[in-house]
Order: sequence, then C-alpha cells, then structure tokens
Amino acid sequence: MSSVDMRQLALVVALVDTQSLSQAAERLGLTPSAASQSLQRLRESFGDELVVRQGTGYLLTAPGQRVLESFREMVQLWHEASSGGSFFDPASSDAHFCVACVEGLVEIDLDACYGAIVTRAPRIRLDVREPDLESGGYVGLHASSIDVLLTTVAPPGDAQDLHAERLPDAVFTHCCLSVSHPRIGATLSMREYLAEHHLLASATVRFNAKGSATDQWLVHAGYGARISSSVYPVSRLAFVLSTTDRVATVSAHQGAVLRRHADGLRLLPLPPELPRSRSSRYMVWHHRTHHSPPHRWLRERLREYAVADAGPGERAEPPEAPVISA
Repeated sequence: MSSVDMRQLALVVALVDTQSLSQAAERLGLTPSAASQSLQRLRESFGDELVVRQGTGYLLTAPGQRVLESFREMVQLWHEASSGGSFFDPASSDAHFCVACVEGLVEIDLDACYGAIVTRAPRIRLDVREPDLESGGYVGLHASSIDVLLTTVAPPGDAQDLHAERLPDAVFTHCCLSVSHPRIGATLSMREYLAEHHLLASATVRFNAKGSATDQWLVHAGYGARISSSVYPVSRLAFVLSTTDRVATVSAHQGAVLRRHADGLRLLPLPPELPRSRSSRYMVWHHRTHHSPPHRWLRERLREYAVADAGPGERAEPPEAPVISA
C-alpha cells in the first residue's frame, strides 16, 4: 500500500459523510473526475471496493467499516499537523464556526456565551442559527455547514461519525403566564390548565406527528390535546405571554429566562395530577472536528454556559408528580 496518500483516505471519509462524490471532491479541492480516479487507485491498493454506490448514496463494505475510524483518526491528525499542531490561540484566531440551536433550548446561555467568545477571540466569526426543520440539523453536521448542534433529538444509533454530550434535561414543572391573567388566580387547576390556549417555543414539537409528551399523556388519559400554537424566539414568546391571556408550560429555568425578557410574568406550579414531562438536550458534533483545537475550544466555551437551575426568580417547588419523557 505504498501508493496510498492521505488525500485518498480523506476522500473516503468525505464520501461517507456527504454521500455525494461531487461534494466530497469539492471538500478536498478536486474535480469529480479526479476524485473518482483517486478512489479507484485506493480500491486497487486495498483490494476492496471500500465504499459502493447504492441508490443515491454510498455504503461501506465490511473492510471499509473496519478501516473507516482509523482513516478518520489519521486524517484528523494530518489536518492538525498541517494547520500548526495542537496549539490554539483564541486572540489571534480567525476561525469561522457555526452553532445551530433548536428553538426553546435555553439550557446553554448563548447570549452570554457569544459575548465571552467575542471578548476572548475578537477575530473569530461565529454564526448562530436554527437548524433545518426536516433533519433537525444533522444534514448540516455531515455537510460541514454546522460545527455544533444544540438539540433535543439524540443522534441516530448508527451515526458512528457523531459525538453527543448530554446537557441538563428540561423538566416541565410550571406554567408561565401574565400577572394580570383574567381567569387564573394564585393557583392552577387541571380544568383551568386545559381551558387555556398554550404557546410552544418549538416548531419541532408543534409539528411532531405524536405531539408533545404532555399532549400524548392528556389524550391517553381522556382529556384531549391542548389547543396550542408556536411562538419563537424566546424574546417574542415572553412578550406575547406578558401581553395576552396565552400560557406556556415551562421548566423552572425557562420560566426564569422568559421573565428576564419581559416584565409582568409569573410562574405557577402545574396541576398536581399532570405528570411533569422531561425533554433531553444534547450538544452534538462531527468526528472530523473532535480533536480540532479550535473546535474543542468552542465546545468548552459552550459547556461553561450550560445551566442546570433557574437562577434568580421564583423557585416554587411543584407538588410531587410522575415524570414522563418527551
């Protein structure tokens, strides 16, 4: 295998990630024809196809599956060595990152984190946006358009090229509403909860075929799903809650964030007979950036701003109730 070079290994990795020969070639600065010829030479050196076309994508052969992670490690080390090794100086870096965050995920304080990153790395370009609704951001991770995904959806079990770190769960324990709500007083009954129009902070939940965990439980218990609509970002949700009679089911921390965005909001514990739903949160990144010093620095900054409690504000503990997972 003396004829094998690192770019050929990088081509296999890129082909598996993008599922497109033209995109893999573009990532390496090759024409599709040159990429095809390079891949054929690698196959001849290994005596195996390694990756084979199936439909509109590519599948690894058994030998390809055995060597893929080794290819990734070698390619990553090659990139690090060619870019100056493992040292990273934020103050002088002009790296370009993209963080995608689903609506309503406030368990990482992106506002404060962005400010800290800009202060320590003034030349860095940092994009923060929502992931695409169809794939939830996972297409962007594979296509290199997203570096870090903050999401409520765990990676597929067979996604061996992705790394996922569990963030603090959101446990929905409270109802957030205006202090001058015309129908709800100092406590919240199940009848009052079901009669109101509910706002959701995530279109992903709104258009999920199964609905939220809370609505699934309500339907199963014979109450029927809530009347709901989606409003985001968080600042708009806070404003609408404070100026209308709409309500939102939130975690204690989400409630504290909403109250920082708008005056005139309060939190009430959910009715005791309503189970508290739990939603998982994840930070996900691709293996190609796993050992990259700039990307490791970015992920560490995000970890610094992960929050697990509500901070200042109402912290009334709700009555004991079972917890259901979203």
